[in-house]
Amino acid sequence: MQVRNVLSLVAIYGSIRLPQIILMGVFLTILLISCSHLNSHTQPESNNPAPGAFKVAMILPGPINDQSWNQSGYEGLNLIQNQLGAQIAYTPNVTVNNAEPILRQYAQQEFDFIIIHGGQYLNSSKIVAEEFPRIKFAVVTSYGGNNKNFGALAFRSNEVGYLVGVIAALKTQTNRIAFIGGEPQLITQQQAILLKRAALKTKNNITVAINWVNSWRDPDTAKSIAEAQIAKGADVLVTDADFGNFGVLQAVSTHKSISAITWMYAIQEKQELTANNIVTRVVQKVPKLLLEGATLAQQGRWEGKQYKFGILEGVQDLTPFNGSLTPQQAEIVKSVKQDILTGKIDIFP
Repeated sequence: MQVRNVLSLVAIYGSIRLPQIILMGVFLTILLISCSHLNSHTQPESNNPAPGAFKVAMILPGPINDQSWNQSGYEGLNLIQNQLGAQIAYTPNVTVNNAEPILRQYAQQEFDFIIIHGGQYLNSSKIVAEEFPRIKFAVVTSYGGNNKNFGALAFRSNEVGYLVGVIAALKTQTNRIAFIGGEPQLITQQQAILLKRAALKTKNNITVAINWVNSWRDPDTAKSIAEAQIAKGADVLVTDADFGNFGVLQAVSTHKSISAITWMYAIQEKQELTANNIVTRVVQKVPKLLLEGATLAQQGRWEGKQYKFGILEGVQDLTPFNGSLTPQQAEIVKSVKQDILTGKIDIFP
């Protein structure tokens, strides 16, 4: 009810000469009802969260339904909403050039925790985090942090990098394996270093070729690299190139004697296409990783440093071998895995 309608009613009641005390009571009752009505419909409920609500925002480099890296981040955001009761927001398909203004907008809206889903945004994130010291920022990559408000979430990929190197060395018959990575970011470089170290320790006469697609979304180039390595005699291909993995697996699928180990977040049909060639897959649970970070932020324990989680916390592991390794080889991998967890094997670059 509008205020002008309230005044009209007052005029009506006044014209019939009600006692002043009754008239005043009627006026106040109508006015309170009217104001209550106005306040309950001025703003949508979604834009008026409860005071103290934990607010989490995310930027992503691609679409949220890619069944790969971006979708895993979006699922992590939903997990944070469900498990922590957070209010969430996200922006997909963010380029490196427009990341800074988007991050700044979320910070100005006073989101408590802003997740940057990719190391390519590191420079932009540093700038905005410096401008908003009370907002907590997390980039999903390897980064030391500023020891204040800007830190990083990452898997202990060295663990699985080392394990994969052991598996590849046990599996190869030609003593030549190849690693095909997406972009040479710190985390993937460390994976490659540990893979090579483990392979050479397992078989000292082995050759390990390290290759970079220089993109996370280029299956054609990845396929060309894979075919070139196969032509050189590599019979085990290890790939962590996101969409590039599809190209590697296409190359592998045409050779019965070639095996693959992959970090793929894959469409089921494409997994089945080369299922017989895959020795194992590295499973990295991005949603659980992001939940770990958001929990730290919500509890006030975020310190703006590097946070890494791995096999021990249940955020990464290998899929079952299902006969792709002999029982003896599987026991070797199991033993190495235990030595990694207990610190007997150095997994630092």
